[in-house]
Amino acid sequence: MKYQKITSIATITVISLIVIGLANQNNETLAEEKKEYEVANGVKVNAVFQFMDGTEQVSFQLFEQTTGFDREKQTPQFHLVGAITDDRPLLYKAADMTYRMGKSDGQEQTYFDADVILENGMVLRKFHYEDCRVTDYKVRTEYDKDKPWVYKGAFAIVDDFKFTCNGYQPVNTLLEYKMNNGEKAHTESSLDLKQKPDYTTHPKFQN
Repeated sequence: MKYQKITSIATITVISLIVIGLANQNNETLAEEKKEYEVANGVKVNAVFQFMDGTEQVSFQLFEQTTGFDREKQTPQFHLVGAITDDRPLLYKAADMTYRMGKSDGQEQTYFDADVILENGMVLRKFHYEDCRVTDYKVRTEYDKDKPWVYKGAFAIVDDFKFTCNGYQPVNTLLEYKMNNGEKAHTESSLDLKQKPDYTTHPKFQN
């Protein structure tokens, strides 16, 4: 009888350890699934879109300025790619409207302004785009294990947006921050920065 009790206790103990082990494994798996894509210096890409229907802030992993630096010859264009999530219904609507109505000019309801913000606890860089449209959109799956999109063999389904705009303005928020806090820039410039307008006071730059 005593032997049976000892056996029962041992069995219960083993089962408990198995259950605890499985629970810990599941928690670790969930933690891995929630892990964000890693970027150098912890820089995050956030875009704030100002649509006719409202303002929407969307997170992305990839940002590329395609054209626009040559103001006299180039139309401003930029490229955003991000893992699909639930933070972009108005952006989807803008892409769908452009698809239905076509890319021809004159479709004012498909235009919007956008601010692309690069930050890692503070705003490092900001780009303001005016009168933009979605000029290309596709959904694709990243599955190559050699690419940083893939975390431990998982697939990444991403939104791929390309935008064309009528206006573009860079905003040096980092320099403004350093100047306002009494810090000097690391390099001297012959440009008189004080004579330049402070674009951050414009209503379109306010959150």
